[in-house]
Amino acid sequence: MDKFEVSVVIPVYNAAPYVRQAVESALAQPQVREVLLVEDGSPDNALEVCRELAMEYPRVALLRHPNGENRGAGASRNLGMLAAGSAFLAFLDADDYYLPGRFTIDERIFAQDPRCEGVYHAVEMHVEDSQGINRWNDAGKSRERIQSMSAEIPPEALANALLRGGSGYFILDALTIRRSVVGKAGLMREDLSLHQDTEWILRTAMSARLLPGSLNEPVACWRVHGQNRISAPRSAKQKLDDHLRMLRCLYAWCRQNARQYQGSLMELMLGNALSSGRFARQEPAPARRKFMRARNLMSFLAQEPAILMDKHFWRALPGQLNLSPKGKNRR
Repeated sequence: MDKFEVSVVIPVYNAAPYVRQAVESALAQPQVREVLLVEDGSPDNALEVCRELAMEYPRVALLRHPNGENRGAGASRNLGMLAAGSAFLAFLDADDYYLPGRFTIDERIFAQDPRCEGVYHAVEMHVEDSQGINRWNDAGKSRERIQSMSAEIPPEALANALLRGGSGYFILDALTIRRSVVGKAGLMREDLSLHQDTEWILRTAMSARLLPGSLNEPVACWRVHGQNRISAPRSAKQKLDDHLRMLRCLYAWCRQNARQYQGSLMELMLGNALSSGRFARQEPAPARRKFMRARNLMSFLAQEPAILMDKHFWRALPGQLNLSPKGKNRR
């Protein structure tokens, strides 16, 4: 097998207080060949810190977008993936950090199973400040200290388990892949300001053979603080729109690359589009819920009129409207 050396890609935006710990936690792993810092036009002094780290450590390289532009997390990770020189890739957000032994299990699994294309693990939430945890709770995020898949899932069933929900999840900090997987799953979407990592993880699970690693003991710490973008205050409509935008992007990719997932993904899209209380603080009254479902369906079709020509839409619609295929109410 390829020598187990890892390139760690770290997108950096507005993370000056944290990036040194992230970099040094990666360098502490003996399997890490290089750390690729992709500075994304930060308004703070993160660029200065990145330059210091690149000067201090030979295994650290600093990358930037043309003219020092801000391109977003997806574009920054893409730049790092394309520049990576190792056979294996891993990711780390600039405000998170690895724990000792981050790649020990990965190395063993890849050596034992040549067909393995990726390994995922658990992460631990590290609460940095009260503002962070308050925003996290307000956003309705899980309060579990360990974030992980709840069970070992066969690789061929992983994508559907992630789509359905209820089986947990994993984040980029806890994923290691062969670099060749990028040729199957593609690069990250650069037009998604949020959830581009989730969309890419789902594509990767659909494209590659991913195996569970450590699901009970974390391999990285996911820092929760007042500047986390994912927990930034947003209205219920904004959350729903962002989520549906991600699902529509994934569905478009599936049409060309993974048609076997179109049916379950269409059900998920419609379920989210019609669920009036999906991101609301409380479920609306029944009469208003019916109105909101109808309004949401019209809004969904207005944004995706071509979906009316999609057979998966018509197969999924009766179930989402609680109708039988003949149009009668289910009992």
